[in-house]
Amino acid sequence: MLAKGKPLVLEKVRDFVQAIAKGGPVKDELEAKKSAPKTTTTTSNSNSAAVSKEKVGVEKEPKKEVEKEGKKGFKTITMSEKFNCRAKDMYEILMDENRWKGFTQSNARISKEVGGQFSIFDGSVTGINLELQEGKLIAQRWRFGSWPDGIDSTVRLVFNEPEPGVTIIKLTHSDVPEEDRYGNATVVENTERGWRDLIFNKIRAVFGFGI
Repeated sequence: MLAKGKPLVLEKVRDFVQAIAKGGPVKDELEAKKSAPKTTTTTSNSNSAAVSKEKVGVEKEPKKEVEKEGKKGFKTITMSEKFNCRAKDMYEILMDENRWKGFTQSNARISKEVGGQFSIFDGSVTGINLELQEGKLIAQRWRFGSWPDGIDSTVRLVFNEPEPGVTIIKLTHSDVPEEDRYGNATVVENTERGWRDLIFNKIRAVFGFGI
């Protein structure tokens, strides 16, 4: 047994010494431990990147809300004006391009048909007739040349004759933008003043319909 076992023991000892010289089993365990955290770190990095992306996505949403809230809106102008004339006379004046030219001193082209187009104040205002009832109603789509593209407003003029020779016009001008294409925030004010000074008061002065 000694003769045969001694060489085997020596061989095992040499293998053990060589393993120890290379770092032995302990080194293998250390390398295994070192390699394990790398996988965890990679996973952590991936999770961090995912979380970062989620945070970026969450941060973008409030910005859209701010932009939406900052967008300018529209206003509605309402007026009630009294004239010393018949309702049909006021209707004819507002639908006749020659009379428009007379009291505004500007070029005008006005269709008297539903769906027909009109252009007044030298083309500064254009639109389409939506509904017409002689002596009772004028409904039109209005657009000013200084307004942003794609924006139209709606005008309704309701004629009421409570007694012969007295006419009350109720104006409702809706969807008037607060700003024009140049950023001026006086659109509503200028439009209201235009109705009063350039249209209604001019009609009173030129045709003698004042009260």
